[in-house]
Amino acid sequence: MPKKILIIPSWYPNSNNELVGTFFREQAHLLNANGFDIKILFGVENEVGLFKYLSIRLTQLFSKKNGLNKTYLKQEPEAFSFPIYHYKKWPEKRQLKSSKQKYQQAYKAITTLWQPELIHAQCSAKGGIYAHYLSEKNNIPFVIIEHQIFLLNYYKKYVQKGIRDAVENASKIGAVSYHQQRCILMNSMDCNPTIIWNLMDESKFEINTKQTNTKFTILTISYPHLIKDTETFFRSLEAFQTICEDNFEAIIIGNDSFNDSSKANSSYFETLAKKYNVHDSCTFYPQLTRAEINTKLQSCHVFVSTSVAETYGVAVREAMLCGKPVIATKSGGVEDSITEETGVLVNLKDTKAIAENLLKIKNKELVFSPETIRNYIIEQSGRDAFIRTMTDFYN
Repeated sequence: MPKKILIIPSWYPNSNNELVGTFFREQAHLLNANGFDIKILFGVENEVGLFKYLSIRLTQLFSKKNGLNKTYLKQEPEAFSFPIYHYKKWPEKRQLKSSKQKYQQAYKAITTLWQPELIHAQCSAKGGIYAHYLSEKNNIPFVIIEHQIFLLNYYKKYVQKGIRDAVENASKIGAVSYHQQRCILMNSMDCNPTIIWNLMDESKFEINTKQTNTKFTILTISYPHLIKDTETFFRSLEAFQTICEDNFEAIIIGNDSFNDSSKANSSYFETLAKKYNVHDSCTFYPQLTRAEINTKLQSCHVFVSTSVAETYGVAVREAMLCGKPVIATKSGGVEDSITEETGVLVNLKDTKAIAENLLKIKNKELVFSPETIRNYIIEQSGRDAFIRTMTDFYN
């Protein structure tokens, strides 16, 4: 019998944003088809006014429905969402307590016909906190894989305690890079994180053997946040522009709309491009489908990442699955996959080094084997490697 795993993600693809947390769903889908019985449980938290809150609570008291919904989250595997309503004037500590209770109610509803053997939290905040609560209430083991920047001081004291308690009481802890492992342990956590690289599904990406784009093309995928340091990317383009004799194109994919993709726009990036006088060489895409991103990756000559911190670096490795060399800052997670045969690592904010290496790649002074780059990622975290790693982690 396949082992039953209930995954508690901290975010997940949904009808408002189909791209957020895509890798959570892809990993769950692969495991569900290869020896595991996976289901997803995710609470959608909302703050409302007093009258609406009381009205909702009254309706819930007389309703015979369990509140679980399969239309909001992307399916395959089976994914259940449920609403969590907070009175907007409640302190955050009370909201967290209420969310835990709602997760327990949803857990009871989902387990009437299906009993998980293990709970898997994707990220300690706040999936790990909820998984720990469910574990204690229902006497079931839980594990955590940490994906996001691990900065305890970012959270209030009671959330910090919740994260610490979850991490230190989990059966196993996974970290998506050696950098992430160090970050967890630097917070004096009593645990021993296992390295669990994210799934990089080689079946979704391929090397383009018919490169038709003659103009040298640079690509990045980003969003407006200080850890992405997008300004360094545009400063690097400005520096490259001064030493490159030919025209080039920079493709910038991304936006600042994390929760609602309908509001996606490129205004932040366009402002920076104008500031550094490279706007005419740039093409902006606020949002693309996975298939469209794949096409853009195949058409570029090099991928550039200028982040200050990367827990793993999904976009970097997707480019590498397309056989593209990467120029990346020494930002943590990306360093586990970039070698002399797969790309170039530079110091943080080193715009000169980025520009000079762009020129070397353009002029073929630096030449990389697309097959070598792709195979490195497949061997590290492709489908078969990921299934083996997760089978060991779950057992």
